[in-house]
Amino acid sequence: MGVGMNPGIAHDHGDFVSRRLQIGIVLNLLFALAELVAGLTAGSLALIGDAWHNFSDVIGLAISWVALRQVERPANERKTFGYHRASILAALANGIALIGVTLWLFYAAIHRLGSSVVPEAPVMMGVAGIGFLINIGVALSLRRGTRDLNIRSAFLHLLSDGFVSLAVVAAGVIILLSGWSLIDPLLSCVIGLLVLIGCWDIVAETVNVLMEGVPRGVQMDRLLRAVRSFPEVKDVHDLHVWSLSSHVYAMSCHLQVTDLQTSHGNRLLDRINRMLKERFGIAHTTFQLEAEACTLEQACALNSKSSTTVLQSH
Repeated sequence: MGVGMNPGIAHDHGDFVSRRLQIGIVLNLLFALAELVAGLTAGSLALIGDAWHNFSDVIGLAISWVALRQVERPANERKTFGYHRASILAALANGIALIGVTLWLFYAAIHRLGSSVVPEAPVMMGVAGIGFLINIGVALSLRRGTRDLNIRSAFLHLLSDGFVSLAVVAAGVIILLSGWSLIDPLLSCVIGLLVLIGCWDIVAETVNVLMEGVPRGVQMDRLLRAVRSFPEVKDVHDLHVWSLSSHVYAMSCHLQVTDLQTSHGNRLLDRINRMLKERFGIAHTTFQLEAEACTLEQACALNSKSSTTVLQSH
């Protein structure tokens, strides 16, 4: 929460964005089902591909909604980190499933290239036009929350998918005016490629989170320089940065510092935490302060007599 922000306003803002996400999930899910049926009925692979594209929208919106709500679910004795990883597991499963569907779409498109099937252009145009309006409408409703990276990603995803639906409308116009039906399987391949890129990105990011890799956008050399820039900090080691979810970052490390009183150490940690949150988005931290360097023989033991330990978590 930003400095000076009213908790009531922040909660109302979260509820507002949450309601818009819920509306977007329902609308996109209903439309994706309708578009899938229409694509099968009209014989349009482009519509079928766009339907799966909209299913990926539903997944993305659902993950954003879960991420928005997970911060409100408290940790317990069995889940001391809370339930942040639930959205990661769901994203991984859905991403793998969508990759499988997209590979089938490529297979069907290749077979369609050698056939003389002509999709029903008016159905393509009408259904894809509705999809364009839904995606753009839901995206614009989320503009109020785009300062949050989670919501911004959903906003940009919906905008891009709206223009994919517009491309399907254009393909319908081409078929209607020229009868060139090959545009349908060719466009379905383009849509499938977009879905595949998006799904691969989701799977890669979720695997990185589950492997406790360094979050995207966090450069370790810059992070080290930033922490070492404090005059009281002599060295940094045993540094770990990982993700609890796609938007919740954590960090732990040992800080070798000058000889400080406990109160001064706490003030130093407050300053470091403020910097980490503002510059790197890291809000969960645990530090060990050491008056002397931690040697390999000591194995950075917590009970080392030569170190003063101060643990602080946010």
